[in-house]
Amino acid sequence: MPQFNHAGINDPRPGLKQRSDSIDRAIDIMDRHAAEMSAVEAEVLEEMRKWDREYKDERLHSVPRARKHLR
Repeated sequence: MPQFNHAGINDPRPGLKQRSDSIDRAIDIMDRHAAEMSAVEAEVLEEMRKWDREYKDERLHSVPRARKHLR
């Protein structure tokens, strides 16, 4: 059944206010913990780079040059 706003007009997007409030709460949490999130993001990126470097070293070490550049 359609929901009506205070003016009695049919609301085409029921629940929009609750979803908007949920997003605002998530943004507030991220703003309060921005420094920690940045540190974790940097740590994850460094781990990904390390894994990628180790993977490439393991797979491409002492492989003929032509094969290295085919990817």
